[in-house]
Amino acid sequence: MVLIIMEGANHKSQDELILKLDQDRAWLLRNIDMGKWPQIRRELASLERKISKLIISIQENKVEN
Repeated sequence: MVLIIMEGANHKSQDELILKLDQDRAWLLRNIDMGKWPQIRRELASLERKISKLIISIQENKVEN
C-alpha cells in the first residue's frame, strides 16, 4: 500500500517537474524571440531545442509504460 502511494506521489512530482521545465523552456523561447541575449542566442536556442526534445521523450515514455 505504501509503495502504491509513493509511486503516485513520484508521478505527480515528475509531472510537476515536467510542467515547470516546459514553462521555463517557453519563457526562454519568448525571450530569445524578443531579441534578448543576442551574443548567446545560438547557444540558448540549442538549449531550448534540447529541453523540448527531453520533454517529448519523457512524455512518449510515459505513454508507452
